[in-house]
Amino acid sequence: MKGKYLHSSIIAALLLKALRLRGYHARTEYPVRQGPHQPAVDIYFHAARLAIAIEIELTLARIRNDLAKAKALNAGVFLIVLPDARTARAAKSRVVRLRKAMELEGVTIQVMHLGTALQWIANNCPVVTAPDHSIAT
Repeated sequence: MKGKYLHSSIIAALLLKALRLRGYHARTEYPVRQGPHQPAVDIYFHAARLAIAIEIELTLARIRNDLAKAKALNAGVFLIVLPDARTARAAKSRVVRLRKAMELEGVTIQVMHLGTALQWIANNCPVVTAPDHSIAT
């Protein structure tokens, strides 16, 4: 997965672990469209007949790019996950301002920080298979 330590080794790893514990097979760096320069979302999976894409950002600099990905991918839910609540609040404001200009009225976009994203997964992604918690002895 592209990104530096906080992006890939902390945030993405925690989200992927939460999904795998619930029985989901999430794809990383899922291409948004075909072509020579393929933009990709960080995590993509299906839950309850719904395609869900997760884009992880550390700053507000790429929010516009994320919204373009949301529009192109047309996933059921597009989550933008940020490392802390303050940055997530600022990103929400930016999404509200850009949403109308980019014609994203029909796309479900949610912006949240890591803790809220983990809770969102727990609330909205039912367990598909019982996770194996057995310890081999």
